[in-house]
This record gives sequence, C-alpha cells and structure tokens, in this order.
Amino acid sequence: MRRLLCPLFCIALAVLAPGASNAQGVRVSAGTIEDRRTTGRFFAGLEIELKLTGDDVADAKSARILVKKAVDETGRDLLSEKKSDEDFKSLGSSELKLSLKNPARNASAIKEIAGEVQLFVPTRDPASVVTIDHVTSRMDKAVDSPALKAQKIAVRVVSPKAHRAAAKKREAELDKEMAKHKEEMKKEAGDDKSAEALMALVKGFSGMMNEVGDNDLILEIEDDEKKILDVSVVGPKGDKIDTNGSMSSGGLRILQFGQKLPADAKLKLLLQTRASIVSSPFSLANVPLP
Repeated sequence: MRRLLCPLFCIALAVLAPGASNAQGVRVSAGTIEDRRTTGRFFAGLEIELKLTGDDVADAKSARILVKKAVDETGRDLLSEKKSDEDFKSLGSSELKLSLKNPARNASAIKEIAGEVQLFVPTRDPASVVTIDHVTSRMDKAVDSPALKAQKIAVRVVSPKAHRAAAKKREAELDKEMAKHKEEMKKEAGDDKSAEALMALVKGFSGMMNEVGDNDLILEIEDDEKKILDVSVVGPKGDKIDTNGSMSSGGLRILQFGQKLPADAKLKLLLQTRASIVSSPFSLANVPLP
C-alpha cells in the first residue's frame, strides 16, 4: 500500500464553463493518492482524495463528486462498471475521496478526471432547513410538519421503551431474512467460515441498533428521495447539542446523548432542495500515480 501527496505543480483547478452552474469559484485539487494495483478481487483499486476550496465551499455543509470520465495515460477507463451511490459527504475537512478501478500496470499518471462538483449550501434556500419544536414531547408520535410533508418526508419519534419492546420482533425478522439469503452470503463470502463471520457482523450491528439509552433520540424516517442530509438537535437559540455518537440503518436513526434532553430542545433537519444545491464542472489533468 503506497501513498502520495500530490505536489503543487500537478494540481489542476476546476474548469468553470460559462452558464454551466451558479457555483462561485470552486476549485478542485488532488491530495493523497492510495494506489492498490493488484490482481486480487478484494481491496484492489485506486483512491484519490479531492480537496475543495472557493467562496461557496465556505458556506457549504456537504458535497459530492459526480465523475463522468477517468482515464489513465494508457487510455484505460478507470470508472467502475457498477455505479455506486454518490451520497453527499460532510465538508468538515473540505476533502472527499474517489474510488476508481486499477490503472494499467505501466501507467504512471491519470490523464484526466472530469465531472461535476455539487455543494449543499442551505443558506441559499430557507426550505432546506426544517426545525421541529419540543421534540421530546413527541415520543411515539408522527411529527406533524407541513414543511416535511411538502418534501414527501415522514418522521416519527420513538421512545427508548417502545424501541426496546420491538427489538425481539426485529431480531426474529433479521434471523428469518438471513436464513433466506444464507446461500447467497456463502457465495459472496467464498466459504462457510467467512459467511458465518459476515452474518455475525450483521447481527452484531443489528444488536447495537436495538440497544439504546434512556436519553437517546430515536427516529423512524421515511425519505424515499433521500433528501435528508443531516439530522441534529439544537437548543432554543439554535445552538447545537452535542451527541455521544449516532447510528443509522435504513430509515432508523439513533442520536445518542449522555444527559436528558431539555424540554425545549428542537430537532433540526437539513434537506436537499433544488435551490440549495450549487454545482460546477471540474477537470484534473496529468495527476501522477505513486
């Protein structure tokens, strides 16, 4: 496993096509490169860290990279045949990572990586921020919110007691589902031992989702269009209440808290809307490989 911090002279900046987007001076550069050129089935590939800078980046909460072209200097296409989900990722460190296929063995550079940067900037659209007052008073009830309904999103707050009561039913359903797909898991894992380890991992995670603390906030969310990009709890003045961590699986999301939430705590959701997304095309050329 080798790593390379791309030197400044090989950094290419975003190309802003006139009228192509409303992003302000977004610049994309290549950072650390992890090159795993191997013939093995697992762990092979190329991972490139992308760094974003610019006026709109400072106001963005998250971003995603939509890659349309990636070729090495031999002309090999580095895009995976299996399209992966391009989810928005936090911009806390202003860095994103691309996962590409193995370059040719004799390739020393990526000839071109081109695509589009999309930034989520909630300040551009008031509808992208929805707050629910007195969230702790809504236990075991569906949240009645015209703003969420307009976005085709449904949220239900579940009490820890009700969540634990339903745990046995969820475990039974998981056991039934895993038994149904046991042969598929064996085929994917390669052998019985690996399949058993995989199933144990799945059950272990499911068990974690079933074990909640008395102060945790548990949400059942229906969001078919995946518009929700962030969920947090804030005080009456909008100050964020820190969590001890969070977990999510499907439409279930658990925010863990070490202390009881105040009665006036609010649920804050950031939603992807058309007006809150700004985009810019980009192109990186002649990026050296390790």
